[in-house]
Order: sequence, then structure tokens, then C-alpha cells
Amino acid sequence: MQIRKWIFSGVFLLCPLPQAMAEGDDSIFRTPSVKLSIVKSTGNTKVSSKGQFDDVPFNSSNLITPVLTLIQPPAYFSDDTRWGYHTELSTTYFELDYDKDDKRYRDGDFEGISFSLTPVLFYQWGDKTLCGHCKSSRLEFGVGLNYLNAEGDLVTDQGEEVIFDSTGFGFNSHIGFVVNYKQWELSLRYVAPTRIDEQDVDVRHALSSIGLGYRF
Repeated sequence: MQIRKWIFSGVFLLCPLPQAMAEGDDSIFRTPSVKLSIVKSTGNTKVSSKGQFDDVPFNSSNLITPVLTLIQPPAYFSDDTRWGYHTELSTTYFELDYDKDDKRYRDGDFEGISFSLTPVLFYQWGDKTLCGHCKSSRLEFGVGLNYLNAEGDLVTDQGEEVIFDSTGFGFNSHIGFVVNYKQWELSLRYVAPTRIDEQDVDVRHALSSIGLGYRF
């Protein structure tokens, strides 16, 4: 992997970004909290490499991955509505296994790190804040920008190794249901197909995940 591109992506995504104003005086720059989660995902990722292979499928491994997130407190569009929004910045490591139902190769894997910046629209039940004694649940819809730095390999029947890597920006969207209990969060999310193109490599994925997180 290319360390310089990791550094560039981190600097880019951590720069303050203006947000749309909801009704409320202090909702533009709200101090985020840190959330650490463990996530198990399932789904399918298809990778194409120009001149090498097309639409080779990879599936989620048995790995439970950590996810580090900066998440803003919820902001509401008015005092008497439960519709609101927040923005979150997440980074995660992932590892995928070659889908052996595809008979073109013997084995392989695809792994890397991703960053995502996602504005989220939600409808919330229960307490309208997130705190040490609050309880709530929410239905959320998010659309954001994703940055991927990953590398993979495939092994042919003859034992030859095909190596490829992918670094680039793409868009992702998700729908999810989240339960907040004090500082804990239990989430179910479905990430709609995400596409990342980078010159000769094309990555598309659709994943569903369950996660358990704790806000500090």
C-alpha cells in the first residue's frame, strides 16, 4: 500500500467541512464524540482489473473488524420534530476472501483500509440526545464520500499469483436502524452498492453489517 496516499486521505477528510444549518444556534460546528465499534459484515464485492480480469467476486471473511468513528451529536430541524441529522467520519480495516464458487481462480484475498465521510438524515424515537443515561432508537439514511486504499491477489490453478491494488474515491449510501442505550450503540446497516473507479481497477460492493459500539 502507498503510505503517502493514506496520509493525504487522512488530512483531506479531517479538514473541517461546512454543514447545512438546521434550526438551532449552535448546530454548525458541534463537537464530535469518539465511537469505537466492532462490526461483522456480510455481502459481495466485485473487482475488475483492466487487461487482467472482470467482475471477480470476493466475500466477507469471518473477520470481525474494528471501526473508529467521529460522530456529531444529533441536531434537529426544529424543537417539535424528531427529524434531524448528524455527520460522521469513520475509518475501518477490512479483509475479503475470494469466492471459490467462481472457478476462474484457486484462491485469493482483498484487504485494505477505508475512510468515509457521511452526512446522515434520521428519525429518532426516545430521548433526543445521546448521553450517559439516555435511551433512543433511530432510522437513518446516509449518503457520503468513501476513500479506499486496498490491495489483493488471486492464485491461478497453475499456482501463479495475480496482484492488484486499488486506491481512489467513490460514493456510498446506507440505510440503517440504530439502538442507543446510554453510551452503547447496536446497529444494523445495509450499504447500497458502492462504486470506486481508479484507472485500471473498478471496485463495487454491497454489504450488510451488524455492529456494537461504545461512545467515549
